[in-house]
Amino acid sequence: MHALDTRDTYGLITRSLHWATAAAIAVMLTIGWGAELLPKPAEELAMGLHISLGIGVLALGFARLGWWAVNRERPPHEPGLFGTVARLVQWSLMALLVIIPLSGWLLVSASGHTPGFFGLFHLPRLVPSGEELHELGEDVHETLPWVLLAVLGLHVLGALKHHYLDGAATLRRMLRAGTPAAARVRAAKKRPAQ
Repeated sequence: MHALDTRDTYGLITRSLHWATAAAIAVMLTIGWGAELLPKPAEELAMGLHISLGIGVLALGFARLGWWAVNRERPPHEPGLFGTVARLVQWSLMALLVIIPLSGWLLVSASGHTPGFFGLFHLPRLVPSGEELHELGEDVHETLPWVLLAVLGLHVLGALKHHYLDGAATLRRMLRAGTPAAARVRAAKKRPAQ
């Protein structure tokens, strides 16, 4: 099991960051859109969890950017229009993973509070309290998750297209370790006959 990506596989670190982010986003969106339906004490608990996970998503976003910068060897995008769209979707996702949590931090700070991470620590206030900044943070924080959902939809459709229409190993590489079938076939062809 490789930690680093190669031209044929995604390594353990890339796959772990990918799926941790996917799980965190699923929980964040569920809580963010459903917390208001809960009784007040449960809503406050849910929003505390939402804020803590938001800090985690922000950390994951920066970790993914850092990992992308140092782990330069990776499976290539397909050429042409679909490859360009895939890169745009990937960069949009990366940007949203940073911008959405930052807007939440802005929102909490402008409300006069400091966002906490599971009771372990609190981040400093990003901005002073203020109605205008609060409304800006709220507008951004309530709008961008819908953009994220649309971009995630494109990401999933692209993965399914690669898997089912193109027969590419992209989805298999992200789901499990090991050498994809195409790479195994190339390696088998290079081996001398016995």
